[in-house]
Amino acid sequence: MGTGGTVSGMDIEVRRAEPEEWATARRIRLAALADAPGAFGSTLDREVGFEETLWRERLAAWPWLLAWLDGEPVGLVAVRVEHPAGGRQWHLGAMWVSPQVRGSGVADRLVDAATARVRAAGGSAVTLWVAIGNARARGFYQRMGFRPTGIRQVYQRPGAADLDEEELTLDLGGAG
Repeated sequence: MGTGGTVSGMDIEVRRAEPEEWATARRIRLAALADAPGAFGSTLDREVGFEETLWRERLAAWPWLLAWLDGEPVGLVAVRVEHPAGGRQWHLGAMWVSPQVRGSGVADRLVDAATARVRAAGGSAVTLWVAIGNARARGFYQRMGFRPTGIRQVYQRPGAADLDEEELTLDLGGAG
């Protein structure tokens, strides 16, 4: 199921990447890791070696939503559900928008599509991690209604600098 619409005069479609679209998802994810190596828990060096089977498994396991403009992927967000004792917790990750379309509303559309999926599945809140010092991303998420939880972590990345992050949450209302 996709969500389309025009943002700033551009026709943007956001839809789930299917396992057979693994090469496209891989390409956009590797572009994200190359563009913003300090923003993700993984690294380009790590993921460039992932085999087709792993990419297909990732896409089947939880929704990876791609934003498309004129037939080209220009953004990505993944929606993950965790099952700790006593319920489900929804988390957004891998969020990235191509530098050529930043500020155009593509990120808004990705977050809207992701939160719509969480709501449809009965989720009442969604969390994400943002790197400390990534003022642009933090400002965007706060504009979208995310608020700090007060939880910080240092995520250790083999072969790369540790990632200092802060958790943000968005209340979606309803029961989850």
